[in-house]
Amino acid sequence: MKTLIVYGSKYGCTEECACLLRDELGETDLADVGRPHSVSLDAYDTVLIGSPVYIGKLDKNVIQFCNARLATLTEKRIGLFICAGEPDKAIEQLEAGFPKELVEVARAKGYFGYRIQLKKLSLLDQILLTGVGKRRNEEDIRRGAIDDFAKTFLQEH
Repeated sequence: MKTLIVYGSKYGCTEECACLLRDELGETDLADVGRPHSVSLDAYDTVLIGSPVYIGKLDKNVIQFCNARLATLTEKRIGLFICAGEPDKAIEQLEAGFPKELVEVARAKGYFGYRIQLKKLSLLDQILLTGVGKRRNEEDIRRGAIDDFAKTFLQEH
């Protein structure tokens, strides 16, 4: 059984979490939807999809990827995960952001935490974050959540 992790990552947190997930799963391929290449899903029976959340919205490239391949994805073993700065709203944002068809068939839904590095942010993102009270670097990568998410798929092998 082959596994693919597809993700979008604006500042690197979701990419890091995708790599941590890959390390837990073992032989797994990664694909960043923000980089130009075509991803063929034919060789994979499991597809795990991750997105950052900015201002309550999932990454547009991730959503475009999902919508363009919806029929194929719903035939695979699916897992969905996000990285977001509002833990209390995370699963709600995941379920509202991903296509309903994927949310319904997902074997696992995960919240992997967040990282804010103010120096890496665009000026607009800095302004938006300071407007909601985020004025310093913060990190809360939830390795336990990543491990639990991975176990869902490892137990099915």
